Amino acid sequence: MEFEVRRSASASWRRLRRSSSRIRRRAARTFGGTLSRPRELLTAAPVLRDLAGSAEDREITAYRGRLVISRRQRDVTVWRLAADTATAVAAALDRAGVEYFAMHPPYARVARWGVPRRQLDTAVRALVRALGEQGFYYTPQSRSDHPRLLIEGVDPDALEGLRGLTVFQYVRCTTTGKLYGAPDGCRIAVWDQHPDRPTLLAPDRRSTVQEIDDRSPLQLATRERWDGRSEPVVARTLADASTVEFPIDAVYLWVDDSDPRWRARRAAVRTRLGLDTSTPPAAHQFRDRGELRASMRSLEMYAPWIRHIYLVTDDQRPAWLIAPHSRVTVVDHQEIFADPGALPTYNSHAIGSQVHRIPGLSDHYLLMNDDVMFTRPVSPDDFFTPTGQLKVAFSRSRRPDIAREHQTALEQARTNSAELLERDFGRRASRLFAHAPVPQRRDVAREVAERYAEEIATTVRSPFRAATDVVPASWLNLYTALLTGRATRSSLRFGYYNVGEPTVRARLDARPLPGEIKVICLNDVPPRSGEEDADPEWLSGWLGRRFPIPAPFELPMARGSDEESADPAS
Repeated sequence: MEFEVRRSASASWRRLRRSSSRIRRRAARTFGGTLSRPRELLTAAPVLRDLAGSAEDREITAYRGRLVISRRQRDVTVWRLAADTATAVAAALDRAGVEYFAMHPPYARVARWGVPRRQLDTAVRALVRALGEQGFYYTPQSRSDHPRLLIEGVDPDALEGLRGLTVFQYVRCTTTGKLYGAPDGCRIAVWDQHPDRPTLLAPDRRSTVQEIDDRSPLQLATRERWDGRSEPVVARTLADASTVEFPIDAVYLWVDDSDPRWRARRAAVRTRLGLDTSTPPAAHQFRDRGELRASMRSLEMYAPWIRHIYLVTDDQRPAWLIAPHSRVTVVDHQEIFADPGALPTYNSHAIGSQVHRIPGLSDHYLLMNDDVMFTRPVSPDDFFTPTGQLKVAFSRSRRPDIAREHQTALEQARTNSAELLERDFGRRASRLFAHAPVPQRRDVAREVAERYAEEIATTVRSPFRAATDVVPASWLNLYTALLTGRATRSSLRFGYYNVGEPTVRARLDARPLPGEIKVICLNDVPPRSGEEDADPEWLSGWLGRRFPIPAPFELPMARGSDEESADPAS
């Protein structure tokens, strides 16, 4: 084993050392512009200089006081980087005939491959041979060990007691400036033979399977990964009751009041109803300052496991959206309203009551407002239990217990909904819901639509929010699920920011978001009467800096401004 591992590493090393002088000059230009002090050029190991010179997209950079080789990539997202690394590792193991299998749940961001110890030396040689010259690193399971270049080989003595390792590349995102590394790599766990029976044991309990029969070949099957690629799993671990394995869609309700056709339709409805047309109500509920694009970018960055995105609109489409696109479907109100005669409508309560009628919508989905964004990687487990229960995120606020004449139209709609729930379930509904993605089930939505058909019909017939409304998508659906055992409380960490307040904007500009927060809401609430409106350019500028990486369904655009404004620290 020692001879084989070192021979593989030495062969890769010799190929690099035979680099031409032209490649060496290119390497000098590459890391000469990257390192901050010229003397670091002299201290860089020869292998780093050779690796940097062997490809145009590589550089030498400093990471935690050490020089490392990194790859430059224009747009990097953590889910796809980890998936690409897992695919590269899997391809190397496949070519070498190594048996390996997924130990991670179906929607895990970072892959963890199980490998029998008897094939560990073959696996390591395969990784050195396939990934060494690409600048991949490995780090043993022990966190005290520094990462090492794969091309330098693995100490054979270390293999004897090795229980696992992480394979990864340092990758520099040229859009944000951020350097990615081991947390976005691929884990390999070594399985040892059981001392008393013919089985293999996992090195720890952080796995969907911990002991399997020691057969040759192993009894494996395949399953589809979140990005559509297939991965091997132990055959009898499919459809595990402890993992979420059902598809989940996302539904956005969106409107852009800058569209003159839409404004004309709304004005015509207000005229027909005898309402004041000079000052449309609640303009902040309709305007778009780039929130939708930023929210959908954040979804692609941090929740790309969403199967499909539905954008519900009133005969509109964002100018930047590719349509049609395999990832996004634009759904017009006419396609989902059971009573098309109630259209056009500008009542979000009415629109939300019809969402479950979207053709092809999955049984479990997230209802999204465009001012809600993901800021850290999330998984289906943040929103659903393995049995399909909704994980409901509550606000700290409660519904006011005051006379109806003192309530706003929105508060009255909540009160109407709460009274129906108390009538049918004998429980008082008072907690407000968080400004976060709202998990939904189609069966609950259908049940609510049938039970409260008359009240929802009244809501649908109101083109604008009214005191007679109910709130089907959140209050009726979520509380019905909670009171019938189909929902539970969520522990998702979220942040709410009223960007209409100058102090809030200053705080968002001054420091990064708290690390534990996974979702934020940027609510563009208008300032108090008589004050100037919030700077209309601030929000679009902040969103562009915080979410600069375009989604695959965006039309190509000039990117100079995005790259210049990218904030690596955000």
